[in-house]
Amino acid sequence: MHVLFDAVAARTGSAAIVVGHLIRGWREAYPDDRLTVLTGPDGPDFEVAEGALLHRVTPPVPGPPGQLWLRSQAVRRTARELGVDAVVSGVPASGLFGSKAPRGVILYDLRHELRPEQFSAKTRAARRLSWWWSIRRADGVYTISERTLDDFRDRHPRLAHKGVAAQLGSDHAEAWRRSGDAAPSPDERPYALAFGHFGNKNAHAVIRAWQPFSAVHPEWTLRLVGMGSSDRASATQLVHELDLGNHVELAPWLDDDAFAATFAGASMVVFPSDFEGYGLPAAEAMRLGIPVVVSPDAALKEVTGGHAAVARSVGAEDLAAAMQEALTYDEAHLAAGVEFARRFTWARTARTVRDHLLPAT
Repeated sequence: MHVLFDAVAARTGSAAIVVGHLIRGWREAYPDDRLTVLTGPDGPDFEVAEGALLHRVTPPVPGPPGQLWLRSQAVRRTARELGVDAVVSGVPASGLFGSKAPRGVILYDLRHELRPEQFSAKTRAARRLSWWWSIRRADGVYTISERTLDDFRDRHPRLAHKGVAAQLGSDHAEAWRRSGDAAPSPDERPYALAFGHFGNKNAHAVIRAWQPFSAVHPEWTLRLVGMGSSDRASATQLVHELDLGNHVELAPWLDDDAFAATFAGASMVVFPSDFEGYGLPAAEAMRLGIPVVVSPDAALKEVTGGHAAVARSVGAEDLAAAMQEALTYDEAHLAAGVEFARRFTWARTARTVRDHLLPAT
């Protein structure tokens, strides 16, 4: 089978992470399949798995018209010219002209519909137009969690028959483990890792919760990563107001190696997002045996399966109480979380997509 991965719109971030790992999982599950990755002239924003072929195309015009051409005509034309057996679009807003070969679309979440206040009117309008045009022409819609599948069925019942849950993998995180000679020194302070990008991650709530937590555990540090300049400015002000300057570190976006090392070295991961399509950091933390704190979000409950400390709310006292609970987890509890997380593999994700899009092949 020859599968074309439409990555022309899989930019740095969630889409690039998912598509890159999905291709690697596909190579593992189906080593005899021929895989081609379609990108624009500057792509891709992920490392292409060994054995997959890269096919770059340059739009005939620059700017937004060229980007639209990449997401429509380029996908359809490339699929036809290469004679592929299937197309997998890495984001909903691509493959707008469809293809003669079966085409699947990865759907991450419906946050723009369920949390519209977190998006501009322009973004909501663009997604309504491009996403649903693409999805209506798709043969399969692969949601990254059961939660997103439920949202899809509830919000778009006429398209529900196309939906299949293809939960993401977490096995890539095992490569982040510290080697024995890179173990932390005995005097290194334990730290909790949290995430500052996007409003739904509740970075300010984590900072507020750190005040009562650090009052009991002054030896701990909170590291917030992925913060842009404006995010850091507002977070810095809050840290100053709460007198947490010696207990909180605010970091910008990290490169892949630095992020992996920081994540693997954490003694706790705090992820109280108010809305997730899946919640990859929670799955990654559990895979590494790191205690994790989450909000009551449906996707986070799904991906952690009862092995995380679930805060009753994102209020400071509730979050601090959940952090305290996570500290009590013994080796048996963490090992059970590791075993639960091991069911989420990228090869499993690939098999789900392929079995639905190319049945009996």
